[in-house]
Parts: sequence; structure tokens; C-alpha cells
Amino acid sequence: ASRDGIRAAAPDKRPFVLTRSNFVGGQRYAATWTGDNSATWDDLAWSITMCLNMGLSGQPFVGPDIGGFNDHSDGDPRLFARWMGVGCLLPFARGHVEQRGIDKEPWALGEECEHTSRRALERRYRLLPYLYTVFREAHTDGLPVVRPAFFMDPTDPELRTCEHAFLLGGDLLVVCDVSPDAPPHTAEVPRAARNWRAVDRYVDLEADKELPRLFLRPGAVLPIGPVMQFTSERPVDELTLLYAEDEDGVAVGRLYEDSGDGFGFERGEYRLAELRVDGGVLSERAEGSLGPPPSRAKTMLRV
Repeated sequence: ASRDGIRAAAPDKRPFVLTRSNFVGGQRYAATWTGDNSATWDDLAWSITMCLNMGLSGQPFVGPDIGGFNDHSDGDPRLFARWMGVGCLLPFARGHVEQRGIDKEPWALGEECEHTSRRALERRYRLLPYLYTVFREAHTDGLPVVRPAFFMDPTDPELRTCEHAFLLGGDLLVVCDVSPDAPPHTAEVPRAARNWRAVDRYVDLEADKELPRLFLRPGAVLPIGPVMQFTSERPVDELTLLYAEDEDGVAVGRLYEDSGDGFGFERGEYRLAELRVDGGVLSERAEGSLGPPPSRAKTMLRV
């Protein structure tokens, strides 16, 4: 009913409804979040597995309250910073705290936390071209936006118990440090990803040890854009294509674009491009009636 009402009031806009309770098929009408969590390291770790399970259950647009909703503590800047790093790579990314809780704006938790939070948000915005493409895949094919590590190799039993790492789409592995006792960047990288390429330094404007590590699948092309303050600030007129060649020297990726609102994409007003790098040479094949920005600049980086 909420979705129908929003659609009736603004027929040219895509409705956005957020719900805490849902049902099988509810993903057609609303995004969801994982409920009233708490500001603990356990809840940070559980937020990953909850989102993975929700994705496998047919709800791809999901995320936790970043930083923990129930909070009667004095605050833990390191926990909040880590949670921002993880939460900004989950489909639904929102900070939220109960009225009785402490201030949870990043700057209220100190300069280091503010710095990490800014870097985390910049990551998300740079990855939006890829993330939007993955959302389109979820819309058309039903695949989760975030996927368990065992999607790398369903025959590998070791990946069945991996809960600190997840796939964003099919090409990007996210390895998270979710323990307060472990130094940053010591979480184990799954053996199945031993030949995946680290791409943190290509995505981040500044290095930050509190952020999760990112690894690109061999044979994949990862499109990333510039940092923006909001999605419609300007056209994505700068693209960086990170590519990791497979054993044949080839890498392939996809980039989906549309107007960002409305329903023109249902009438073919979109652009779905296959990006293929073979021997260091880029070729593109696209479908849909939408063309790229005329002045788009592309930078290719082999990783």
C-alpha cells in the first residue's frame, strides 16, 4: 500500500520504501534493514551474515544500522569506524541510533573516526557504477547484491564457514576485520582468492587501515567513478577501469547505466555495456538506447 501510494503521488519517480518486517516476495516493494542491533563487535560481525542470509532468501536490498541502534555505552570510535567501512559496502547503508543513545555523527567520535568514515563513504561513491550494475543484476536475475564467499567456488567446503568476507557482485571480494582483538588487515583471505588482486590502493583516495580490503577476480573489469557528494551531482563523466587479466590475458566486465530515476529503462532507455580488455586493448559492446556522456574520459589500470 505504501509503495502504491508513493507511485500514485509521483508516477515519474521510483518509489522508495524501507521496512523492518518483510515476507517472501517483499523485495518487490521495499528495502529492509536488519532490525534493532546493538553497538557491539558481535553485532558488527552478525550484520554481515544477516545480510548474506537475507540476500540468499530473496531480499537483496538490505543493510544494518551502522554503528548499532541500541547503545547505552560511552561509544567506541574504532568499532564505529570499522562498521562504517563494512556498512558502506553493503547494499543499504545507513547510520542510525536510538534517541537515548550517544551522538553517532562520525565527527562526534573523534578525528580518526571521522577520517575513516569519510574514506568509507568515498569508497561507496567511487564504486557506484559497479554497485548500480550489480543492483541491476539482482533486479533482472535475482542474484544477491552481496554474496557469501562460497559463490567463488561452491565445491570448496572451507568457504561454507567464511563469515568475515563476502562478495560484492561476482567480481569484488571484501575481507573485513570484525574482531576488536585483531590488528587491522590481519583477517584471513580465503585460499580460494589467493590469486585475486588487491585493489584498495586504486579505489581509495587515501589509505586507511581500518577499512576492509578489496580484491578483484582475475578475468574481471571493475568500473569505478569519481568521488561525488550525491549521486546526481554530475554525470559520471570520468571512469576508471581496473582490470585483472586471466591466464589468457583477457578481462571482461559490465557497466549498466540509466537516468537514475523513473521508468524509462523499461522502454529500453538504458545502456548495458560489455567491457572487454584483451591484450591491454579495450573494446565495448552495448545494448539499449542510452548513450554515454559525450565527453567521458576513461582511464585503464591493470592490477
